[in-house]
Amino acid sequence: MPLIKRQVEPIHLSRGVVSDHITNELECVTNNTLAGVIKQLSSLSKHAEDLFGELYSEANSLFVRTNSLQDRIDKLSHKVTQLDSTVDVVSLQDINMRKAFKSSIHADQQVVSRTSLPAAMSEIYSLCDKPPALNDLSKYRDDGKEGLKFYTDPTYFFELWRQEEMKQQKVVLEKKERKKKQKRPEPEKGNQIRKPKIVDYTDKRDRKSVV
Repeated sequence: MPLIKRQVEPIHLSRGVVSDHITNELECVTNNTLAGVIKQLSSLSKHAEDLFGELYSEANSLFVRTNSLQDRIDKLSHKVTQLDSTVDVVSLQDINMRKAFKSSIHADQQVVSRTSLPAAMSEIYSLCDKPPALNDLSKYRDDGKEGLKFYTDPTYFFELWRQEEMKQQKVVLEKKERKKKQKRPEPEKGNQIRKPKIVDYTDKRDRKSVV
């Protein structure tokens, strides 16, 4: 089902009810159509402003990230040109004394959220009807589930994705455990634990006498 992000309104220009006291119906319909065209131009200019605003913010974000990446490349190239393998000798002890590298780059998270919703989509969302108050019936349920989640559940796809990821992680861990068991070295002959050998010290003659 397609979701309309920006809709130019009014959609129907000449559709309307003509009052009974109007004598010239054709002139009334023409005036209403002309007023609708003016409203459409106003709506179109509003959407155009919003569209160019989003393009500006995206271009500005891309420009900032590109400049940051260029600065990092310049710093790295400057450090590389100053290095000399014949002069700069780093011992293994110095390497172990250094702190572990920790990246300062923050990855973008929760990109698809209510805060990142475009202005046009926020306006459409605000015009939607609210879901029924089914949570009022949750106190009568014995399983402890929320009644509204049976009608609408925004976290459904996230929970479904999380369960699939947990299953995949479990499969990967099981494969690793199997590989570890298969790669375990067999004990050498010298390290094998020998079973005690039972030696019969009785003489054959004694056996005959006993018999």
